[in-house]
Amino acid sequence: MALVTRFDDLPDLVLIEFFSYLSSIDVLWGFTHLNHRLTMLITERDFFYHINLSLARRHQFNTILRCLPLNDIQSLRIDSDASPLQLTCWPYLPRLKILSIIGAYNHNDLLLF
Repeated sequence: MALVTRFDDLPDLVLIEFFSYLSSIDVLWGFTHLNHRLTMLITERDFFYHINLSLARRHQFNTILRCLPLNDIQSLRIDSDASPLQLTCWPYLPRLKILSIIGAYNHNDLLLF
């Protein structure tokens, strides 16, 4: 008889190691709200603190925005092509320390914001 291990049977440390190979958008998109244990693990391990949405599609962005605890975000990375639209969706980020805008190559690119 073969032993079968389900994803939910893996210990927290194995899941954390697994998540470390994924981008924050992939972890949030793929594993948030699957079950209480995974949501708590993601929340406790700071996946909400450093968000990289530079590669997020519009549907992903809108879905993830609804589940993010905005008060906890400390760094945010977005793409300059979608940034003006994305930035209008963020009401207030009180703990934001770092804002990275990918694709802004000169001062004029930043004037869009």
